[in-house]
Amino acid sequence: MNILIDPYMFELSSEKDICNNLTFFMDIIRLSQSLNDFSITVYKGMIERMQQRTIQPFPIKLAEIRDQELKNIILQINNSFANALIRTIESIDIDGCSGDQEFVVDGQEVDDEHYFELYSVLLIPCYSHNIDIDRRIITGNKSKGKQIGDRFELECGCKEHRYLQKYQFVGIGDLLPIKDKVIRILKEKRKNGEIPIVNRVQARMGDHHNHVQADGKKFDWLDELSAQNKSVLCLLQELGLFKIIFERFVPAGIRAIGTMSIKNVEEKEQQDIVSVKFSAETGMLIITSLYFPKGVGEILHNYYYSEQLTHKNVSELIEKTQ
Repeated sequence: MNILIDPYMFELSSEKDICNNLTFFMDIIRLSQSLNDFSITVYKGMIERMQQRTIQPFPIKLAEIRDQELKNIILQINNSFANALIRTIESIDIDGCSGDQEFVVDGQEVDDEHYFELYSVLLIPCYSHNIDIDRRIITGNKSKGKQIGDRFELECGCKEHRYLQKYQFVGIGDLLPIKDKVIRILKEKRKNGEIPIVNRVQARMGDHHNHVQADGKKFDWLDELSAQNKSVLCLLQELGLFKIIFERFVPAGIRAIGTMSIKNVEEKEQQDIVSVKFSAETGMLIITSLYFPKGVGEILHNYYYSEQLTHKNVSELIEKTQ
């Protein structure tokens, strides 16, 4: 994936803009380290700026920063940015076009020098077929330049070629793996107190016989279930689980006791109801409804998708969101 960064992300100078985009650069660094097919594509002028960063810090400028703690964070990011991207960065030049690059954007000529350079780079696939550039441009939350969600159409109609392509400015979150996005959302929700934790989780049977407990004992609360049955459910309590209803059962398809797989999520006005296939210690696979705060059920569905929820992977998720 060859992808360009909005040039205005390298022109941030105010403390507000810089603070709003610290995570943007941290995510770029993390992506470049974790994804084999991820390549930041830059033009030679930007490479030169990176090499001269002792004179002009790159990618974040320090000139107007007065807060020493913020300065230290920026220095770390600047250093990590260059080191992390050194193996993934793709340097390209715009000199190879045999035409005259008489391009327009949304039918108009471009007078912004930063974006003129960007659009010129985006034209490279027109005349260099061995280079493919993603149609998304990564940007952040800033006061100058394009914003997340902005779209444009690039057209060039010189004598040599005719080129027409649509592009969109996107946030870094659009490139993050789904699990990374889920962890970030859950972490933010927990930090903001949007996932209330109850002291005891209600647990009851539907209109069926008790095929949950091996001893056949009745129960009203999660903590009254056997250790095996509640091994994963107790962990889900830390993610807002507040009620369980064991519905109908089927006698086949059981996995490890206490584990479950998500079938679907029903989003209500005040809550999410997650339907799972729960493997009970009785050897029964029970269709079970798990009640979570609004939004949490869908998040869990996206994170685990076709995976079985086990003590290990639910513990790992909780640890990553703390």
